[in-house]
Amino acid sequence: MSLKSKYLILYNSLSALLWLRILVTVLSTPSPPSLYSTLEPWTRWTQTLAVLEILHAATGITRSAVFTTFTQIFTRCVQVWAVCYGFPNVAAEGPMYRSMLLAWSTADVVRYLYFVVMLVGVQVPSLLKWMRYTLFFVLYPIGIGGEWWMMFKAAESTSNSTAEGIFYFCLGLYVPGAVMMYSYMVKQRKKTLSKA
Repeated sequence: MSLKSKYLILYNSLSALLWLRILVTVLSTPSPPSLYSTLEPWTRWTQTLAVLEILHAATGITRSAVFTTFTQIFTRCVQVWAVCYGFPNVAAEGPMYRSMLLAWSTADVVRYLYFVVMLVGVQVPSLLKWMRYTLFFVLYPIGIGGEWWMMFKAAESTSNSTAEGIFYFCLGLYVPGAVMMYSYMVKQRKKTLSKA
């Protein structure tokens, strides 16, 4: 096994475990304020680790599309740093933080586990493959909706006109960005599941 494969197995295994911890905590923590205080730093650093995926795509370590990878990772990093960390009152109140984390963690546990199985060289179980290329139909709208709502509430609650303008600009990008990501996954689903 090559050094690159060992590294990617380690990276994807670690990411799967980190997101699994987030998923279990989301499912077992009843109140929004305690969920936020428990998971905010953990989620922020777990998501920041994913910046490596942009480098993986850009350097050819993985075959991922650079622009698509950048778009997804960048928007999530903006969410965890500028919104959830910068405006704790927005994330700690209401159901949107939980919804977003539920969608993110479910999708990422499945995604990283799928990559680990592929990299190890065994056949991917059909259920895992189906989940990888089907759950996004439900999880993307939930995750993107939670992101959008919390950014909107952060824009409303900031007194900094520059930050407000940046937030509203980003909110405007969500529609074309969501369509792009959704369309990409639909194409990937058709290509991958038609081979099965």
